[in-house]
Amino acid sequence: MTLESAIFLITFSFCHVFFPGHPTPLLLTTGGMGMKKAWQFTLGMAIAHGLLMALALGVGQFFLKMLMTAWPGGKFWLSHVDIPILLILGLFLLREAFRRGGEVERAAKMLDPKHPFLTGAAIGFIPCPDTIGYAMIGGAMGMHGLAHMITATSIVFFGTALGFCSVTAVAAFMPKLVKSPKLGPAICLVTALICFANVTWRTWNTWNDWA
Repeated sequence: MTLESAIFLITFSFCHVFFPGHPTPLLLTTGGMGMKKAWQFTLGMAIAHGLLMALALGVGQFFLKMLMTAWPGGKFWLSHVDIPILLILGLFLLREAFRRGGEVERAAKMLDPKHPFLTGAAIGFIPCPDTIGYAMIGGAMGMHGLAHMITATSIVFFGTALGFCSVTAVAAFMPKLVKSPKLGPAICLVTALICFANVTWRTWNTWNDWA
């Protein structure tokens, strides 16, 4: 693996944690539970999501080969599936942002699970739009040999885990902010706007490609 490929993988893995939908549950949970539980939740989510992304990268090249054989146009449609996913996520977050205070408080209580590590792991195993991106990166890299695959997937795992831990670490230095009752709606609103901006940009580029 080249140095450029390694830098790209760890940068993308770290930064994708800050894409729409990823930091929201972490910050909401940090505001709804103590820091000890919040870190347990974060580690569960970081490990699970890191493994999921690493797996997507590792099997990506095989998945793309089978897909192109069975459905030649499938690569195009899969590369744009993030558009409807982000649109649905944005609408859901927008609704959450404008819910009444009582409903937000009940939601905060639900974000204080008895088993935070397992809860975080369960959420972390939910695929995000970037899962397909990792599969395509794996296919484009054309990883040859076990050592190459282990190196690439390890970089993705640690980059993703580091991104999640950095969100909680920053939140730990601002306890008053994360415990504010206005934090949840604010995070949901900002994330929804980012989702809509992303959908608009992706739709515009896709339309121009077709035109």
